[in-house]
Amino acid sequence: MSDIESTTCAHCGAALEPAWRFCEDCGRDRSTRIEATPSAVFSAAAPSMDLDRVAAVTDRGRRRERNEDAVAIGVLGDVAAAVVCDGVASAPGSAAAATAASEAGLRELLAAVARGDEPAAATTAATAAAARAAAALGDPGDSNPPCCTYVSALVTGDGVTVGWVGDSPAYWAGADGTHRLTIDDSAAGRLLAQGVALDDPRMAEPGAQALERWLGADAGPVTPKVRRFSPPGAGLVVLCSDGLSRYLDAEVVAPADHLGAPLAVARTLLGRALAAGGHDNVTVAAITAGGPA
Repeated sequence: MSDIESTTCAHCGAALEPAWRFCEDCGRDRSTRIEATPSAVFSAAAPSMDLDRVAAVTDRGRRRERNEDAVAIGVLGDVAAAVVCDGVASAPGSAAAATAASEAGLRELLAAVARGDEPAAATTAATAAAARAAAALGDPGDSNPPCCTYVSALVTGDGVTVGWVGDSPAYWAGADGTHRLTIDDSAAGRLLAQGVALDDPRMAEPGAQALERWLGADAGPVTPKVRRFSPPGAGLVVLCSDGLSRYLDAEVVAPADHLGAPLAVARTLLGRALAAGGHDNVTVAAITAGGPA
């Protein structure tokens, strides 16, 4: 767990002493709170983080020896944010890449908001920071450097902004049902976005599921895909790793889930993923969004 309050001011970036309540440079209250999970969790009990409006849980799953997911959540005034990264298991060191990317992404996301950046610009800046953090753990010449996927959500008073690289998705869960807000960076992801059924032969073609974009030393220039969303009423924005999303078509999200508190819903979704098999690491972040239903 890390706390941005103990090191730098979220508003101006000045160095802070742990005992200071206000920044000596700009005079503002140290109101930013950030929490992040460790990336390697071996306990059977899922660690959780709760900042009221945003919460998260992560678990290594039933069939994995280690957890290569990472999640970071934060609150700044009336803004709530979350970042989920999924380390690519076939690349050694990817758990560290996921942790570095999630923490760097969240820090820059909230710092950009504090600077007054628009949500889309803040999302792009945060992804760039996450990309640098992941790339720093490898070498472009490596044949298989540490790498990870990335998805973020920024919830402000006027809407939701999500940004992503890879196949960790974001969803809206409201009275109108559950809707995917992202499109996986793969051939299969584009087919699903076009309404193709899961049993379509094209989904099983060689390379259909392969990632086309990721964060890491070998990823090249990375620009996130960004989507703005105006919630039609009260609900939750849900970010997750594919340890959960692979089960969503099996109605793991129930119609009433959007009415729950973020932590309760995140724990419920985790439980359903584990009950459905839990073959992979499972990470879920949920953020309250929208007005009255």
